[in-house]
Amino acid sequence: MVNRVLERLYREREVVHRNGRRYPVAPPGINARRGEYLFQLVRSHRPALSLETGFAYGLSALFIAEALRQNGSGRHIVIDPFEHTRFDGLGLRHVEEAGLTQQVTFYEEPSELCLPRLVRDGLRIDFAFVDGHHLFDYVVTECLFLGQLLRVGGILVLDDTNLPGIARACDFFAANRPDFEEVTERSHPGVLRRLLHGALPPPPPLLRLFRRVADADPRNWNHFVPF
Repeated sequence: MVNRVLERLYREREVVHRNGRRYPVAPPGINARRGEYLFQLVRSHRPALSLETGFAYGLSALFIAEALRQNGSGRHIVIDPFEHTRFDGLGLRHVEEAGLTQQVTFYEEPSELCLPRLVRDGLRIDFAFVDGHHLFDYVVTECLFLGQLLRVGGILVLDDTNLPGIARACDFFAANRPDFEEVTERSHPGVLRRLLHGALPPPPPLLRLFRRVADADPRNWNHFVPF
């Protein structure tokens, strides 16, 4: 395990809220296999700025921020409106416990409000992980704004793609955004390994990856590809 806090969380398998109630860590957190894959992806891609929607108990953020720390540079933005109301602020406490506070910037607000503000501010990112709302329209909305934030060569990762809303949002993005290409192993055999110079095995199930290949969306106003 990449740091001691993650090791403890996966070993204990639950967290205790201040009211004394115990809740499982994963789910809602990412499982260890997918988390370690994110860690290796960030280590290889070396983003200067990464962003994540959804925080919960902070597991995926710990993997990403730890990778940035080991890279020696980089900052990670996390967006989640429910960190204190639903998760008792434990994600932030875990980040602090792991000594990763300097790597993480947290926004406690809905992503559909926060992301457009970051676009207006001219922010550009190199890596995005989508694991917030699991409803089709919210996932498409997040990908819309992340598509404006990601630099050419940036990577977009979506989790829980076994769920119909997320799967269909990915299908829409794959069919209708020519400025992105899907780089999961099953869609283009060998592309991910070539992209990362052989550093990674194929991604585990439930993740889909896209790479920004053009700096602008070239579609006509009435473009639509059935998906």
